[in-house]
Amino acid sequence: MNKGPHPLVEPAQEQRSLTEECALRVWDRSTRAWNRPTAVFFALSVCLVYWTFSVAGSFGRDFTISIPSVHFAIDTRFILLMAASFLPALYCFSVYPECSASLNKLSANWKVYFAAIAAGFIPLLSYFGSRDPPFQWGRSDAMHLARVFAINLFLSPLWEEIIWRGCFLRKVRSFSSVSSGIVLMSVGWTIWHGGYIAFLLSGGIPIKVLSVLPFTYFFSGILFGSVFEMSRGSLWPCVLLHSAFNATTAIYYSAFNRASELGSYVSELVFMAVAAAIFFLIAVRSSRSARPASALSAV
Repeated sequence: MNKGPHPLVEPAQEQRSLTEECALRVWDRSTRAWNRPTAVFFALSVCLVYWTFSVAGSFGRDFTISIPSVHFAIDTRFILLMAASFLPALYCFSVYPECSASLNKLSANWKVYFAAIAAGFIPLLSYFGSRDPPFQWGRSDAMHLARVFAINLFLSPLWEEIIWRGCFLRKVRSFSSVSSGIVLMSVGWTIWHGGYIAFLLSGGIPIKVLSVLPFTYFFSGILFGSVFEMSRGSLWPCVLLHSAFNATTAIYYSAFNRASELGSYVSELVFMAVAAAIFFLIAVRSSRSARPASALSAV
C-alpha cells in the first residue's frame, strides 16, 4: 500500500523553495542594471544613513564603554562615526556582487597603482597656501605617515570605496558614459561628505573653511572615479589613493593649527581640481580604446 507524503516533508520543502526563491530575487535585484531613479534613490539612502550616524556621533552625548578586566574602552562617538560608513559598505558588499568582483581584481596596470599613490600626496601641496613654514621631515614623521596609511587601509577609505566606486559607479555605468558616470558619482560623493563636514563643525572648524570642502570633495570624487575607470574596475588603486590621501591630510593639518587655515584648504582645492582634470581626461580617452562601457557593470 502506498503511503502518502509525510506531513512534515511538504512544509519543509515548501519553506526551502520559498527561501531559494527569495535568494534568487535578491540576486536578480543585485545583478540587474540600474536606471537613473534607482541610482538617485541609492545615493540618497546611503547618504541619509551616513548623515544620521555622523550627526549623532558629532553632536550627541558621548558614553564610554569599558571592560576593566581586559583594559578595553571605547566611546559611543567612535562607534557611531565608524558605523556611518561601515554599515552601508556591508550592505553593498552583501547584496551587490560587483563589490566583491572589484575587490578580487588586482590586475590594474602598475602605472595606475603608482599614479594613484602619488595623487594621494596632494594634501601636502597645501603648503603653498600656508602662512607657516613646512615642518622638517624625519624618520618619525615618515613612520607616523606609514602607520596612519596602514590603519586607513582597513577603515573608512576601504568602506567608502566599496560604496561609491565598487558599487555605485559600476552600477551607474550600466546606463551612462564614463564622463557622466564619474560626474554623477562625484555629486553623490559630495553630498555624502556633508556628514563629515558636520563632524568638523562640531570640532570647531570655522564655517569659512568648511565652505571650501564641498568643492574639494567634488573634485576628489572626479579623481577617485577616474582612477577606478583607469584600473578597469579594480578597487585597490582607489583604496591606496584614498588611504594615502587621508594619511597625508592627517599629517599636514595636525601641525601649526592648519585645520583652521583657509589658505591651506584653497591651495589643496586648486591642486585637487588640476589633478582631477588630468586624470579625468586620461580616463575618458583610455575608455574609448578599451572594452565597451557596459563591461564594467558585469560581475
